[in-house]
Amino acid sequence: MRFIVILFSLFVAGSTFAQRDLTPGSKRDAFGTRDLRQLNSYGLQFQIGGTYLMTKLKNDQVDVDVSSGGFRGNYTHDPFGRLGLYGEIGMFHFPKNRSKLSLALKTVLVSYFDWGVGFKYFRGGENIEANFTDALGTVIGNEDRAFNFSNGNVYGRFSLHKNINFKNKRRGEKTRFFLDNSLGLNVDYRVMTSSEDYKWYGVMTAGEQYTKPLQVQLHYGLGFGLRLKRGSWLIPGVRTPIVGYQQTLNTPDGTEKGENKFGRPSLHWYSSRHWPLLFHVKYIFAFEKKAKRGCPPVEINSQDQETQQNR
Repeated sequence: MRFIVILFSLFVAGSTFAQRDLTPGSKRDAFGTRDLRQLNSYGLQFQIGGTYLMTKLKNDQVDVDVSSGGFRGNYTHDPFGRLGLYGEIGMFHFPKNRSKLSLALKTVLVSYFDWGVGFKYFRGGENIEANFTDALGTVIGNEDRAFNFSNGNVYGRFSLHKNINFKNKRRGEKTRFFLDNSLGLNVDYRVMTSSEDYKWYGVMTAGEQYTKPLQVQLHYGLGFGLRLKRGSWLIPGVRTPIVGYQQTLNTPDGTEKGENKFGRPSLHWYSSRHWPLLFHVKYIFAFEKKAKRGCPPVEINSQDQETQQNR
């Protein structure tokens, strides 16, 4: 029994040290092995996650009092989103020098910037809910039809990030946790399309429009970061476009020209708009510098340590 207690105590102690940062930040943290690696100001970032197409909360009902193309009654376009996937790989960079504005404001304006290329797979659709009435307006029947689509986009992205670090009030030090705010630009090009035929009564489908393959968007992202160790971070978060440019077509095969859309970042499919939302887990780590022959590594100073840690 005593052996089990001792073994359990050693396991708990070992786990506690294993979960700590290898670079001590105070006397209390000065036990264990120090991480003396020399790290570059750049490294690899990759992320994987899901996509979802958000739609408006309230749908307008359209009344057709006079028979049009054989339909009399009212109908509602009810768009919906479905889960998809996306993945990305790229690099991140810490700025080597702070701007004059950053120095004047005495704050770090850009903690780091990153870029990547990847693939997004979106899925969604639209329900048309129809009530049929007679000449007196009495409902004599109803029917719903669902139309589904999916799009696959290749894309490139560039983002600037500003981190807000959480602090330990008692110790007056930064913790491992931070908020990651980002603002950037992405360019998407659709390479895959699957869309069911949007055919019913003409009055219901007369407003159909389809976003062309090329889309340019300004996006915003918010993440909750965790510093795993010096030079390594894990950041779950979400990202969505806030401003965009695109062109639309009146038919999915492009035989009829549509409109230029400035400002709205949502894509148009069938008779509805869909706003992309991406949620992800991002992992980033800094590359280690190659040690020069004959020069043993030296301990990093406080300024370099601040640069490589919680930005």
